[in-house]
Amino acid sequence: MTYLYLKADIYPDLTKLEEVQSAYAELIRASLNEPGCLLYDLVVSEENPNVWHMFEKWESKAAWDDHMQTEHVARIQQLEPQLIVAPTKLNFYTPVLTAADHS
Repeated sequence: MTYLYLKADIYPDLTKLEEVQSAYAELIRASLNEPGCLLYDLVVSEENPNVWHMFEKWESKAAWDDHMQTEHVARIQQLEPQLIVAPTKLNFYTPVLTAADHS
């Protein structure tokens, strides 16, 4: 199985913190219920609180492609212009080795 990993760099408008957190919390809840979604965590670095990072792990690229067609993704894409200060940057990764390789 070839997993798909993704790190999305999100630039939230911190003057709207509660609204931003609420919108992404809804996205996370819905995404975690999707088939093929193995991880969906939103984190922030203590050194740079102006950039949030969404770490995702999907069973396959096809599962992520299906995710991108969901209502909750469309909703966050519609809301983002009011919630972020710069475009989200998507960074895709494929595994070289995983924990499963050592079991």
